[in-house]
Amino acid sequence: PGYPTPFSKLMAHPTPTSQVDILIGQLTFGSHVQIHTKIGNFEGVVDCVDTKAGLVALDTGNKRMTFISLHNIDGGVRVINKGTKPVPKAKMSIDIKTVQERERQAIEQRRQEASKIGVGVSPHAQAIFNRLSKLFPDSTRWDGKTIVIMETRIG
Repeated sequence: PGYPTPFSKLMAHPTPTSQVDILIGQLTFGSHVQIHTKIGNFEGVVDCVDTKAGLVALDTGNKRMTFISLHNIDGGVRVINKGTKPVPKAKMSIDIKTVQERERQAIEQRRQEASKIGVGVSPHAQAIFNRLSKLFPDSTRWDGKTIVIMETRIG
């Protein structure tokens, strides 16, 4: 019942695998192409071809990407300009010191957040504490069920 979803339209009549292999050969990185599909025609620059997922990503301009199922291409691919850019290499280097510093900062932030939660206090007392800690962020803390602000105890 109802209208079919765009995905169901895409997968309604899949293209045979041998034709997909031929299409992949035409879809090179950086090539300006026109692709004719069962649901319409698309034009753009090939940004990525994912053979495992069976998708091609086209940069269609205006910061838009269009993803097309290789199995949905029925009218073929017309290459307007062959890509001359090399395929970008993924950056796989990870700076362990940066990761460890981010982890340390995240843990410290969580500790600070946890220290602002009163144990066994009423919601009203917690609300008062939250408000005071916004006004005096570095001088407000809990000491048991007592709020301490600028070393003055409020209980």
